[in-house]
Amino acid sequence: MRGLLLRLSTLDAGAESAVRVIAYFDSLVRDHVGVATLLQATATLAQCPVGLYDAMSGRRWRARPGEKAVAGAEESGGKAVTEKIGERSRDLGALGTVWMECQGDRHGLDEIVMERFAAAAEVTLERTASGTDPALIELVLSAATGEPERARALRLLGFGTGAQLQVIAGQAEDGPALVSWLRARGHHARGTTVGELAVVIAADEVSESPPAVRAGVGPPVPAARVAASWEAARLALRFTGQDGRDRVVRSADLGALALFAAHVPDAAVAELADVRAVASLPPEVAAAVRALCEEGSVRRAAAAVHLHHSSMAARIARAETTLGFSLAAPAGRLRAHLALALTRLLP
Repeated sequence: MRGLLLRLSTLDAGAESAVRVIAYFDSLVRDHVGVATLLQATATLAQCPVGLYDAMSGRRWRARPGEKAVAGAEESGGKAVTEKIGERSRDLGALGTVWMECQGDRHGLDEIVMERFAAAAEVTLERTASGTDPALIELVLSAATGEPERARALRLLGFGTGAQLQVIAGQAEDGPALVSWLRARGHHARGTTVGELAVVIAADEVSESPPAVRAGVGPPVPAARVAASWEAARLALRFTGQDGRDRVVRSADLGALALFAAHVPDAAVAELADVRAVASLPPEVAAAVRALCEEGSVRRAAAAVHLHHSSMAARIARAETTLGFSLAAPAGRLRAHLALALTRLLP
């Protein structure tokens, strides 16, 4: 390294210089600097050009010592430049890439500067992404939006018009956790709050289920049909519950249940005799009915919920008295299973 780093290393030991480098970048993060300022400061410290590829916007930034950082369109997806730089680059996953273009022999502090630059860039890009304009997401998700307007909003959000997108709906307070979870798995994701719900748009299909949150997952669709994925995600969210198996529901798994939520008024669902009966069951009895519907026999249901089969049989008998029909036959279990699902639609 040259410039300031060389001056630092002549003043004290290498470890103390490293501490000063760390403090330098920590101060930049603490001051909430933007991308341009971060690159200018890093170029001044390293006395060589530095760059950053922002995967969210598709722009490539570059700064030279003593000059303002400039941004331009990325022509090679962020890869061409970093392939030339080699070890003096860091991949930030879904957020992008940073690199240093120092020439000549490596200096002892190169590695620490590169690491702290990458860490500061990651925080800066995360802050930029979290400041997504909610109006853009609402524009993208509205069925009334024209295709030119939707395409422009998608580009501003960092999504290509040819991308496959998937929408996840959740509780408003879980939105930031959902976005962070998706980005940690390499997805480009943008989220905001619409009314009382969190909405997160993710690039590519989300095959895993987010932990510790209630969420409805819409189907992966072409970018032009993202509004349909949002509608399906909201519908799936209505069927979620507090139980671990029910916390995440995918619209693709609902089958005919989706018709009830989409076309039957909630008041009509609430008036169904089976739904009223199931809703009146004590929690432990309702859990026994659910286990029986899922397992198909009293013994398997008892094993699934860790009950003695005689205790399970007693709870099933109690449920049958309230329901007014037998759960021994498949038809009765189907009625009960449907009623259990429909109780999720009650206010």
